[in-house]
Amino acid sequence: MIRGEKIKYFREKNKLTQKQLTSGICSVPYLSKVENNSIVPSKEILGLLCKKLNIEYDELLQSSSTDEIKKLIYTWYDDIKARKRSATKDHYISIEKKMKGIKDIELLSMFHLCATRHFLLLREFDSAEEHLAHTEKYIEYTPKETEAYYFYFSGLYEYLKGHFQKALELYLKAKDYVNEPEYHYQLALIYSRLGKITLSIFHSERAMEEFHKNIQFKKVIDCYILLGINYNRINEHSTAITYFEKARKGIESLPDIGHLRIHIYHNMGIVYHKMKKPWEAIDYFLKSLNERDDLQGGELTIYLLASNLFQLNENEDAGRWITKGLELLKGELNETYCLLKILQFQVSKRRNDEDYKIFLEEIALPIFQKKDEFMYIRMCYEQLGDYYYRKKQYKRSSECYCSANQVESSFI
Repeated sequence: MIRGEKIKYFREKNKLTQKQLTSGICSVPYLSKVENNSIVPSKEILGLLCKKLNIEYDELLQSSSTDEIKKLIYTWYDDIKARKRSATKDHYISIEKKMKGIKDIELLSMFHLCATRHFLLLREFDSAEEHLAHTEKYIEYTPKETEAYYFYFSGLYEYLKGHFQKALELYLKAKDYVNEPEYHYQLALIYSRLGKITLSIFHSERAMEEFHKNIQFKKVIDCYILLGINYNRINEHSTAITYFEKARKGIESLPDIGHLRIHIYHNMGIVYHKMKKPWEAIDYFLKSLNERDDLQGGELTIYLLASNLFQLNENEDAGRWITKGLELLKGELNETYCLLKILQFQVSKRRNDEDYKIFLEEIALPIFQKKDEFMYIRMCYEQLGDYYYRKKQYKRSSECYCSANQVESSFI
């Protein structure tokens, strides 16, 4: 069976209009229906179209070798979803060799899409971007299902780069054709990062149900953790703790659980932090840090630990942890750096300094806005409102509080 998109691809590659291609063969409306897969053309008409396109009839058909490579790509994708990094590397090397000389645009699209997902798993963004660019050449001429996965993986690329709103727009373009639980889990992550908590909970539960059915217990744990984070954000702390406890108990039967325990303890600490129980929060943050082989990567946990020590007026200990966190970041200007620096101003009692206001307005706020970090954007506006209030600049203070409230309204 041929697909009409392939005829369209070769026609446009030869820079022919529909009228030019159909001249002496068939009508333009007939070709349009062929290219849109509304009708199957006769062999005679196909032969004439192929002759004018300077291609062999077989180039529009799937061969047995094409079917074999497709099966290999499906297996490869299953291993990618299971995060089997070593296996996916072997698949890539093997399948790339088999793709030499392949002209089938649908198969080329499938290969480049799977390669994109492979390199996103490995966090090799340049290679992922290169394969996305290759896919884009063919995507207009492939089935809607293939196009949907192009949007899906493009959205994942944007999410991993920290562009959450752009990621959401791409994911939603894929929703009619992609229905795997991993898609719903990742969509839940995006909604959570954008503060759309109700939608995040909905997609988390949908993904969790499917993961349960497929006996993917590690992914079920991921859903427990995300649900715990979401319920904590809307101040349903007891529900959040229930999910984190489920996750903590669930990982005991799984191999390679160290990173999950780090994550669970970190988020349990955040629950007690929001409940204004600093001693309990500190206990969990220390547990999270103690699970690490070294402190690298634990900078956000360090910030939260220092923040709770500051609440208890343990300023000396808080200051030491802040210094440690900044040292670990090695000058990297990111969200955690901004949080640590803001806390450092507060611990050292420099909130009235103009340097504090400048840091909030010119460094921290733009970084948080670029990454759509709504909670931290709100915090910056609140801190600026407090600063201007202390300076008796009441109009400016009121403007900042209004901006904070506008950010608050985005959490639904």
